[in-house]
Amino acid sequence: MNHDPQGYYARLEVDWDAPPEAIHTAYRRKARVLHPDIPVTGNAAAFVALKEAYDVLSDPLRRAAYERASRSLDQLRTTVHATEQYHPPSPPPQPSAQPRGPRLSDLPLGVWAILAMVVVFAGFEAVLHLTAPPSQDQTVDVPATAPTVPPQAPPPPPRPIRLFGISNVYVVPTGSPAVVLRYDPGQRAFIPIGQLPPFSTAQAIRVLHGNGLVEIRLTASAVGFIPAARLSPGNAEAAYEAYCAYNAGTPPANGEILGRAGAGAGETTIENRSGQPVVVKLRDRNGVAVATVFLAPGGDALVDGLPGGAYRPDYAMGDLWSRACNMFAAGMRAQRFAGYADLSALPTVVIPPELPGQAPPVDISDQDFEHD
Repeated sequence: MNHDPQGYYARLEVDWDAPPEAIHTAYRRKARVLHPDIPVTGNAAAFVALKEAYDVLSDPLRRAAYERASRSLDQLRTTVHATEQYHPPSPPPQPSAQPRGPRLSDLPLGVWAILAMVVVFAGFEAVLHLTAPPSQDQTVDVPATAPTVPPQAPPPPPRPIRLFGISNVYVVPTGSPAVVLRYDPGQRAFIPIGQLPPFSTAQAIRVLHGNGLVEIRLTASAVGFIPAARLSPGNAEAAYEAYCAYNAGTPPANGEILGRAGAGAGETTIENRSGQPVVVKLRDRNGVAVATVFLAPGGDALVDGLPGGAYRPDYAMGDLWSRACNMFAAGMRAQRFAGYADLSALPTVVIPPELPGQAPPVDISDQDFEHD
């Protein structure tokens, strides 16, 4: 049995039966090398992969689900011999001898004479063209520099599709959509019927071991097939997290304003005294995020142009802010200040809250934090 189909244990370099303490120690050791803020050895993609593995293996429930998925996939493979197999038709027999093609020596004499005349005429035209004086009335003014074309923002990534059924697999990105196949009994072959963008989710029914295909449910009564190499075990939530990490985009700068609503003469300073990146949303009494600000670990920023009134900050910590999803792609935790405060009484917002006598923040869902 393959205890590590997604390679989570391999990423942390621990055994599949490692205790939680060993998993935590391995993560901290590798994170100190791969974190994007570390010079030379920092690697954002490798750190996201490491954090994804740690998030699963450090959570007892998610680790148990991962092991169950491993057993389910192994059972599908071991029972494939009892399922119906599909085989493409054999290629037609090829003739043993190939007929000889025409040769230049087979051309009649008249054709050779015509070809010689064409060659002589072409040579004569070439000599005339090379010896003719340049024309004086066909000059063209060519500008010294071409106009500057402003850089274009890359197109948004295609949104994933969620197919019918309980999702247990999703499409992994490879630079092209995954082709969905259907078996045609008349042709005795698989034919393409559509495509799925990366991170689309589906319900896998069985594995066709001999063909390397996975049967998925398209509708309540229709099925299709996708190459097993294009799928990864995971539900809709895991697919969305992977989509956000893959399309994270360029990291925000400290103090970068990620969103605004309204304008005014108010201002406040936000300080991030934690060791993680933070995104803060200043919400008014209507729950509208008037300003959304990114702060690097230990960073601070002055946020001006705020409408007057009372505000209640929401903030989220995590790793790798995703511009595609407006959330942290790994390890996100969102919290909300206990109450509202007027800007005049809120000259500085400290994350996490540290004012004496201040009520502690409360946890909120990722969905509550994400909406503007």
